[in-house]
Amino acid sequence: MSILDEGLRSPGGTSRNRPHGNLGMLRLAVLALFLILAIRLGQMQIVDGASYAKRSEQNHINQKNILPTRGLITDRNGEALVQNVGVYSASILPEALPNDTQFENWKEMRYRIYLKLEQITGTSALEIQSRVDDAEKAGQGYIAIKAADNLTKQQALELDEVASGMPGGSLAITPGRQYIAGEEFSHILGYIGPQFAEDAAKLEGQGYEFNEPIGKDGIEARYESDLRGTVGYSAVEQDAYGHQISALQSKDPVPGNSLKLAIDAGLQRYTAELLEDTLPTSDWGTSQVAAAVVMDPNTGEVLALVSIPTYDNNIWAESKIRSEELRALANDSATYALTNKALSSAAPGSTFKIVTSAAGLEEGSITPATSRYVGCELEVKGVNNELYKYKDWRCHNMVMDVRTALAWSSNVFMFLTAGGDLTTTRGLGDDIEESGAILAAWARRFGFGKTTGIDLYGEDPGRIPDPAWKKRTYVGPGYNAGDREWLLGDNYNTAIGQGDVLATPLQVARMTAAIANGGKLVTPHIVTEVISPDGEVVRKIEPEFQDVGLAQSTVRVIREGMLGSVAYGAGALAQIPNASVAGKTGTAEFYDPKSDKWTQHAWFTGFAPYDKPEVVVTVYFDIGTGGTHAAPVAAKILQYYFENVAR
Repeated sequence: MSILDEGLRSPGGTSRNRPHGNLGMLRLAVLALFLILAIRLGQMQIVDGASYAKRSEQNHINQKNILPTRGLITDRNGEALVQNVGVYSASILPEALPNDTQFENWKEMRYRIYLKLEQITGTSALEIQSRVDDAEKAGQGYIAIKAADNLTKQQALELDEVASGMPGGSLAITPGRQYIAGEEFSHILGYIGPQFAEDAAKLEGQGYEFNEPIGKDGIEARYESDLRGTVGYSAVEQDAYGHQISALQSKDPVPGNSLKLAIDAGLQRYTAELLEDTLPTSDWGTSQVAAAVVMDPNTGEVLALVSIPTYDNNIWAESKIRSEELRALANDSATYALTNKALSSAAPGSTFKIVTSAAGLEEGSITPATSRYVGCELEVKGVNNELYKYKDWRCHNMVMDVRTALAWSSNVFMFLTAGGDLTTTRGLGDDIEESGAILAAWARRFGFGKTTGIDLYGEDPGRIPDPAWKKRTYVGPGYNAGDREWLLGDNYNTAIGQGDVLATPLQVARMTAAIANGGKLVTPHIVTEVISPDGEVVRKIEPEFQDVGLAQSTVRVIREGMLGSVAYGAGALAQIPNASVAGKTGTAEFYDPKSDKWTQHAWFTGFAPYDKPEVVVTVYFDIGTGGTHAAPVAAKILQYYFENVAR
């Protein structure tokens, strides 16, 4: 029954009784009947003709687009990471509401509809009225308005029951997502959400409906065109009351393509839980942020990509009842949980010594046989004859070649390799600036200072300083000409991954993969296959490589140094019983303005098995020590990989 006044419906037709009596009486009755019909026909055509014509004009064609279901997303083993659900909302089409050309009391009739929607959805009648008025003033009465979003199933059923008697009001069902894999996957998967003004501008001309949800982050955004599908439609003729007269035509929507990821769901969950449980607390402070990358160095397939802290990406679909959580998440300035830490940059510390060693071997500032005594520090006499001291992280008191320097992570050996000492030892170039430019060039060959090309948005390119960068950066108020000069200390800082150097965990993992696979810089990727709705592989994501430009002798020496790090050096806590691990620790000092003190990042990056590498693991903590905190976590991830991940 309509919620509107029943008296508004047209009265039923006249009834007639079966005639009685003789033939004459029957003839008279027939004549009378024809006379009545003739009078009624005349009244309809002449007296009421204009009214019926107007009513006919008010019948209209209503075409509704039918949004497709999005493609599914699975891990490498076929485990579903998302599922499709219907999102219920109350919709109002202003042009189908009662209006002044139809009814004298149209305002009252409209308000009854608004009140009924308020009763069902909780959205105030005045707010709905305001939205409708604004749309009509803007000349957009032909566009359906959402009166309420994210209705419960009970609200949807109640609305559906009364919608047939509520002109202009209807139940709308749009495709939605439920992220069933867990919070560990949020930074990878992203989420879908409504279009904003900037989204609509980008999507203009691509056939998107104004209310069609789109991928807003992660894989959902990066593969939007694959996951979306093709919109269908249905066209019906409706009368002035919004009742359907006839169905005209329709076209079924086509579901989107599905995605198979390289991610191993079990490894992803294990790694995330492990990082959460091992956030270091030390004299340097307490860690709140961590990241890990597990990657196949031969294909670039990312088996796990973890960012801590994480969040529940179902929160946007439940924003009505979780508004406080969403607000806290958006305003989180302590850990920025929405930011993917695996794609965010920090000082890479001694993991960068792999680049310095490669540059030295390739440019000839060292050879595999170069030996140097390394004590506790390096003393250098400056051009002003002042003596400067550059400390190592420990007193080594031993003769080192590049292998043992990598194994024990010697700062002094790397200082001399990159910058020399201005007297007896030559750096990478003929002077300080040339040495800095050469080291920066080799860093870029290893993929630093630019995005890796992973199939996710929001990747930080990091930063590789050089003399030209410093000249154009250290300008403006607060700087003088001397600040722009590239100094020997800049070479030393860069050589050990500190100073102005910034890199992401993914970039460090990619550098490690290049050493593991023999010198190829591989492009990391999350997705391995795009699959059609009928199960056919639309395309495979093929490995992409570029040559770093290393001699195989250089690769071999660096690998030997990394093996030594785990076998007897600074990375010994990364050992596992069932495979030989090669790796590099990193501990990078930095100033924390929040605590107003110096602290340090913890890194470990490595690969295994040594003889035939098949996996790279990189671990990062915002606070901690590489050998003490990051290395044992990497060992546990590697152990899990060899025991549980199908190869």
